[in-house]
Amino acid sequence: MAITAEHSGTANTSGTHGASLLLVDDDPEIREELTSYLSANGMTVMEAGDAETALKIFSEHKFDLIVLDLLLGADNGFDVLREIRQTHTTPCIMVTGQGEPTDKVVGLELGADDYVVKPVNLRELLARIRALLRRSGGSGGSSNRKGSTVSEEHNDAVARWKFDPHRRRLSTPDGSLVPLTTAECDLLIELVAHEGDPQTREELCRRVFNRQWQPYDRSLDSIVVKLRRKLEPNPDHPMVIKTIRGKGYLFTGFPSGD
Repeated sequence: MAITAEHSGTANTSGTHGASLLLVDDDPEIREELTSYLSANGMTVMEAGDAETALKIFSEHKFDLIVLDLLLGADNGFDVLREIRQTHTTPCIMVTGQGEPTDKVVGLELGADDYVVKPVNLRELLARIRALLRRSGGSGGSSNRKGSTVSEEHNDAVARWKFDPHRRRLSTPDGSLVPLTTAECDLLIELVAHEGDPQTREELCRRVFNRQWQPYDRSLDSIVVKLRRKLEPNPDHPMVIKTIRGKGYLFTGFPSGD
């Protein structure tokens, strides 16, 4: 995976301290740079350069998150993810090629939780890791097995909204399924992946619709309105998906309770 080097002067370990990560990439220089950057931000990183090594390391250690490149020389990141998903739900960020929406769709269907596009921006990757760790509750090295995930255990004790991007299912705190159109689900995946981080209309249109946003294009705003009707306690005063004037939209997290 190519890298866009945007280092901050001082490491900020907020949200990543103590978390364990498996980094899978066939380029040793990229692994070295990513490992150095993520380690400086409080993470414990183990590396693998091919599918066989990745699966071996994964079977012997516990990880909070995986960063998995799609192209691994002669190997395929999809195969690695498919194998892992047979037994574990460990959050996974896949790295895909620029302008390859098919890769994103296939990755999400196989169980990827998020994706970044080459060239990888280090700050963006770190932000996505933090957001995913917050959503999964991961910290300190716990690899979740299917059927007993941290989020499921928490949901048993505290009623809350549940969103499964793998199965593209959203349910209310009382367990009722919320119907989502394809566009609504695609947009929600993007918003949840960037929780707490304002997203411009340009960014959302590019990632959700794979096209450039135009000032007269109201399709994105229309989908946001529909999502608000399904998520907001009071759609007239949105608190879940906020409008940031002159910027775009901000997902603040699912509402608590009913």
